[in-house]
Amino acid sequence: MSFRDSKWLKRWSGVVLLVYLTALITGTHLPHPEDLIPVESNDKLLHFGAYFGLAFLMATRLWTLRPVTWRATLAIGCLVAMTGVVDELTQMLPGINRQCEFLDWLADVAGAVCGLLVWQLGRRMLNRSASESQSPA
Repeated sequence: MSFRDSKWLKRWSGVVLLVYLTALITGTHLPHPEDLIPVESNDKLLHFGAYFGLAFLMATRLWTLRPVTWRATLAIGCLVAMTGVVDELTQMLPGINRQCEFLDWLADVAGAVCGLLVWQLGRRMLNRSASESQSPA
């Protein structure tokens, strides 16, 4: 049985994705983030990292269900980008009083693209490793 087909990965990839997405949405909608994160920190790096992780986890989850084609990778990227748009727009809701920034969204998209590229690279390395271990010496 390959790593991709393991019951552990199938079960936990969905749980981890759900917990991560919940934490991401909760964290980006806290009314006073400066209480948790120092103001002098670069929030674009936080956006990049958060959406890198989201795209990577979404690709991993899909991979446990079916093969991930380039079209599916593009769809994940678009879905993550739209999540970033909705995230930025809903931060302007009354009571949240956060700012909607285009540069934050660009950092989200850049993180998602890099997360998917790293995921694709990792998948190729796993596939190569698996095929080398199965080939006769």
